[in-house]
Amino acid sequence: MAFDVAQAQSLREMLIDLTKNHKRVLAAAASVEGAKEGIEIARGDWYPNVGVTANYGKEQQNKPSGSDDTNMVPRNLETTITQKLWDFGSTNSSIRRATLVYRQADAQLDSAVQGVILEGVSTHLNVMRFQKLLNFAKGSAENIKRQAELEDAKVQRGSGFTTDVLQAKSQLAGALGNIIRSERALLESLNAYQAVFGKAPKDVDKMREPRLPLELLPKSLDELLSLVRQDSPTLLVDRLTASIAREDVSKTRADEFMPTFDVIGEHKIKEESGGTAGSQQEWKIRLEAGYDFNLGFTAVNSLRASRQAHIASVNQFGDRRDVVELQARNAWHKLETAKREAEHRHNQVDIASEFLDLARRERQLGNRSLIDVLGGETNLINAASDAASADADVAITVFEVLAAMGHLDATIID
Repeated sequence: MAFDVAQAQSLREMLIDLTKNHKRVLAAAASVEGAKEGIEIARGDWYPNVGVTANYGKEQQNKPSGSDDTNMVPRNLETTITQKLWDFGSTNSSIRRATLVYRQADAQLDSAVQGVILEGVSTHLNVMRFQKLLNFAKGSAENIKRQAELEDAKVQRGSGFTTDVLQAKSQLAGALGNIIRSERALLESLNAYQAVFGKAPKDVDKMREPRLPLELLPKSLDELLSLVRQDSPTLLVDRLTASIAREDVSKTRADEFMPTFDVIGEHKIKEESGGTAGSQQEWKIRLEAGYDFNLGFTAVNSLRASRQAHIASVNQFGDRRDVVELQARNAWHKLETAKREAEHRHNQVDIASEFLDLARRERQLGNRSLIDVLGGETNLINAASDAASADADVAITVFEVLAAMGHLDATIID
């Protein structure tokens, strides 16, 4: 399989690039800029509107007897300036709503940035995890192969057993199968890595594990939940959705039940218009009140609909808060259990390694069966693989907890 190869960059540098160039981040950043323009659009309703109308044509009038008929080419120019005076809060509500939409887009950008950072760190750690598992599998296969060759040599000398050779070859076949499985897992992790970073790592064996910023973790689950409620961008997005719906209620009430007041100024220039020769000018200024009300009382329905939308958004926020808190609790407990599991797995590696060394020496002395040695080899590779996976789980979960808090940043990763 072909991969675009990453240049020699630190993980931090790659993550910083990711937060600037990932398509998900670019999309969210564009939404922020669009929302910022939306604020100016909403504010624009307080500025006067200028309308200009010009026309040119031909006008012929056949007048009653006693008056001369006219045949003229009228030219007219009309300029109208309309300034909104008051709309009982509708425009101000639109401005507040647009500001909330901007804040929501910014929170979504923050969420997207932290999401791609978490994906980047996770794929980096998973590539390292599966590379270690592949190395363990290859080392185990080499050891079993050497043991099989030793047993075969014994048989050739007449001091060994063919069954031991077959047992070793059977174990070797299983070890080779583990290599293939580990290679597949590594390729899949490399695919995930390239999907996130757009390129494969230059040299997997030279990849470094990031330092775990344990000092940034909360001291307790209660502190974690408090920080999640306060800083989680996911929760902020839904909280702002409820606030936007509340502004929609205010705007609907003003639009449907209140009049609008405008001051309108007009200036008209007429040339050869209306059957009158020469030039005319008109100036007008007036205060205008407008009010539309549907006799089917749809205004009431509109207000009720906006209120129900607000109620729905409040409940959706409550549901999202429960889900996010559940995820935070699970991440916290996952981190605690992953730490304990990693400790036990490393202890298991030490014990399995010590057993295998003793079993090999006893085998040379004829005091240990081959199946014990091969079993010890299998136990060691399994224990080492489990320990490597446990270490990766701990590291990934640390960053998951930081992301749940809303505190995951590329600059904290060394």
